[in-house]
Amino acid sequence: MRADYVRLETDEEKAYYQPPARVTDEVNPEVGRFLALLRERSAPFRPLTGWKVGREDLRAAADVFAATAREVFRVRLSVEDEDPTHVDAFVNTYLLADELRPLFDGARVKEKLADREYERFAKVLREAAMPAEESLYYFLGAYWGEWLVQHRGAVWMMHPPLQPLQAFPDMITANGTVGLLPFSQAARKLADPVGDTLAYKAETFEKEYLPPFPLIATLADRQEATLSLMPQKVRQALAQAKRGEAQQAMIGLAEAHEEQPDNLLVLGLLQQVAWESEQWEVAHQSLTSMLRQHPHARTFYNLGVFYAQFELLEEAVEAMRQAVLLHPHYGRAKLTMSALLAEKGDTGLAKAILQELLTEAYDSAIQEEAQTLLLQVEDIERSGR
Repeated sequence: MRADYVRLETDEEKAYYQPPARVTDEVNPEVGRFLALLRERSAPFRPLTGWKVGREDLRAAADVFAATAREVFRVRLSVEDEDPTHVDAFVNTYLLADELRPLFDGARVKEKLADREYERFAKVLREAAMPAEESLYYFLGAYWGEWLVQHRGAVWMMHPPLQPLQAFPDMITANGTVGLLPFSQAARKLADPVGDTLAYKAETFEKEYLPPFPLIATLADRQEATLSLMPQKVRQALAQAKRGEAQQAMIGLAEAHEEQPDNLLVLGLLQQVAWESEQWEVAHQSLTSMLRQHPHARTFYNLGVFYAQFELLEEAVEAMRQAVLLHPHYGRAKLTMSALLAEKGDTGLAKAILQELLTEAYDSAIQEEAQTLLLQVEDIERSGR
C-alpha cells in the first residue's frame, strides 16, 4: 500500500463496524481462560496507535492463537494444515456456547438428528451470543488470514486502523481479483457457525478470480490494495481508460506486463480494456497468455465467450468444457455451454447438461435461465422432427 494512502470510508461502509450478532461476556470457564490469555498476550500487538497490521505482526499473531489453543484446549492448530475444516472444527468444538456444541461433529452439522432436535438448535442459534472479547477476533482473523496466505494465494495488504470485530461482507471484487476480509469472516463464523463455514469460503473465490488475493481491513481499501499489487503504470493506464483513451491505456498496460510478465492481474486488466475497446487481437492474446500461465475456469469461460461472438462454436464449446472441468460447479459455464451446443445442433447433450443443472444447488437466477433454455431446446427438437 502507498505510504501516502488515506482511507476514505462511506457511511455505508462504516456501518459494518459492528458485531454480526449479539455479544456477551458470559462464557464457560475454559473459554474464559482462553480469552483472558489472548487479552493478556494482545498487549504487544495493540499499542496506543491501534492493532498492528504488518505482515510479520499478523504472522506472529497467528502463532499466538495456535499456541494459546494448545495451552488451554490441548489441541494442535497449524496454518500449515492444508485442510481448512480444521478451523471450523476448532471453533465448533471449543469456542461456541455450550448449548450449541452438540449440534456439530467437528466441522459439520451432525447428520440424522431428529426434526425436534434441529428445531431446538435453530432456536438456540437465533438466541446465541458471540464472545465480546475483541482480541479473540484479532487473533482468529490473523490465523485464518495466514492460512489463506499459505494455501489460497492470498497476500496481506492491511492498512491501519483495524477494528477486528466487524461485519463486512466476506469479499469484494476489484481490478480483476477479489479482496478478502479475514477478520469479518472470523467474526461471522462465531456469529453463525452453521451458515458461515470458513472451509466453504476458502473454496469459492479462487475458482472465480485471479490471484493474488489481497487481505484487507475494510471494503474501502479494495482499490488501493489491488492496485498496489501491480506496477505504478497501471494506475495511469486505468485513468486513461476511464477517460476513453483506450489506445494509450493499452500501451501502458502492455508496458506494465513487460515489467511484470507473471502478474496475472495486469494481463486481466489489459484483456478487459482491449475487450471494451474492441481490440480483439489484444484481447485474445491476453486471454491465451493468462491461460498459459494459470489455467483458470473464469478465463476459459471468457475465452469461450470471445469465440462465441465470432461464431467459432467448436472452440467456444471446448473453452466452456475446460472451464467446467476446472470448476465442476460453474453454473454459468454449464448454462452457456448448453446454449452453444443447442446452436450447434447438439440438442441432446444440451438437454442433458441443463437437466443436470436443474438438479444441482445453484442460485435462482441460474435455475430460471436453465429452465427457460431447456424449454427452448425442447421446442427446437420438436420443430426439427
